[in-house]
Amino acid sequence: MEEQSMSINYAEVLKGPHQLAFDITNKCNFRCLHCYNSSGENIVVNNELTDEEVINFIKEIGEMKLFNVCFRGGEPLIRKELIYKCAKLLIEAGTTYVSLVTNGYLMTEDIAYQLKKSGIDRIQISIDGACPTTHDKLRNKKGAFDKAIKAIKILKNVGISNIDVSFCPTSFNIAEFDEVHSLLNELGIKELRVQPLMLLGRANQHLNKIMPTQFQYRQLVKRIHAINLRGKNPIVEWGDPVDHLIRFRTIAANCVSYVSIRANGDIVASPYLPLVVGNIRKYKFSEYWKAGLVTLWQNELPKKNGTKYTFYNGYE
Repeated sequence: MEEQSMSINYAEVLKGPHQLAFDITNKCNFRCLHCYNSSGENIVVNNELTDEEVINFIKEIGEMKLFNVCFRGGEPLIRKELIYKCAKLLIEAGTTYVSLVTNGYLMTEDIAYQLKKSGIDRIQISIDGACPTTHDKLRNKKGAFDKAIKAIKILKNVGISNIDVSFCPTSFNIAEFDEVHSLLNELGIKELRVQPLMLLGRANQHLNKIMPTQFQYRQLVKRIHAINLRGKNPIVEWGDPVDHLIRFRTIAANCVSYVSIRANGDIVASPYLPLVVGNIRKYKFSEYWKAGLVTLWQNELPKKNGTKYTFYNGYE
């Protein structure tokens, strides 16, 4: 009860979420088989926030001095010039970290330099196989693997040291995990996030092609444990994408620490739930926050939706 009271009091003084994820675009140069939001061909693509609307939103959240703002997509580098401006505004306003998730295909030396110059200090790139055959198959794009590896090297060359890699297990790449880890060790990567499939969007259309078996998942978790015991970089994190749904509806229900914004301005309870709670085109984000967004998960509707998903730890 004491912890619950503390979180309620904390919510009353919190000016904004600790972390905010923003899909700056849902346009994409890939058509990945596992994409949970069907980037490149979903209903948001033709109704995205304009550059001016994005800048106004960024200026507003800049005043909140958030801990981390992450630009996602789609492929965010499609709007790279806008990202440079947004990142600079956020850093100048006092945001602690500005990060980016990209497939790496569009990365060049100049883009990497501009990202660093604008203040972006953490970038995540996916490596979903130990060779072009497996990675390109999942990413549904020829040349995707070579471009991703090149992007990592380019980012390191311009001095961006916080480069994380994510790996999404599938039925055809899961056996290559040890090779992927070795490759990333050679590239000097320190952190590798492994995230199981979210059975939404395009992933739900390709389950027969990509879905690992429960046995494959269990074996992967054992391999991750063995690798981490060796203490050899990159350290592997098993990051279940729906773990926040459990935390938000239970121990963290009194105070929201993470908010997701879609490319059309929709504020969603979670990127994985079909539950829109507002839109920044209608009211300012700060107005939603003050009106109760901070305690959103005390309401029954998000809690009920959240129970549709469970945490998978690899041993169930």
